[in-house]
Amino acid sequence: MMPAIKRKLPTFANDREEAKFWAAHSVEEFAGELQDLDVQIRPARSEQIALRLYKEDLETLKKLAERRGIGHTTLIRSIVEQWLARLRTRTGRGRSGRCTYSMRNMG
Repeated sequence: MMPAIKRKLPTFANDREEAKFWAAHSVEEFAGELQDLDVQIRPARSEQIALRLYKEDLETLKKLAERRGIGHTTLIRSIVEQWLARLRTRTGRGRSGRCTYSMRNMG
């Protein structure tokens, strides 16, 4: 009987590269390298919106997202979530607090 081959998890350049890797490999191949994590599961997003952007702005966002290996809608959502998190930190309000600040207030 041959000893089990120890495999080392590679480092990925982006999410797309990692997704391609996991599509071809099983997590069981790397069981010895895995560790328990404490994670917070957020509830599923329940609202979908339509957002109109200038064509040039959308193209810029698409290029940025491609460089990061993510979709442009994921990037836009991340930007909005980060902006809201900063706003909540500054105002001391939680997710349910109503805020009526403009982008100028984020300075």
